Amino acid sequence: MKHPAYILGSIEALAGVLLLSVTAIIKEVMPILGRIAFQSAAAGSYSPENYAAAFPLPIVLSVLLIAAGAVQIVYAVLKKET
Repeated sequence: MKHPAYILGSIEALAGVLLLSVTAIIKEVMPILGRIAFQSAAAGSYSPENYAAAFPLPIVLSVLLIAAGAVQIVYAVLKKET
């Protein structure tokens, strides 16, 4: 393994992007699943705001993973040049 910092940085950045993508998909799907559950139960009134979820911790974690991965990649490139 020639450049472990570059490889680990790439894995961290990809994990951050994947976590951010999964969070965005879940955020879009939750109101749709809420509408389906409401229609099957046929009780009360449906509002998409009731099923909107906020994911502050996964979003912050994914941004930190992307930033840490970018820093490691830059460090690996600069270390390679010297």
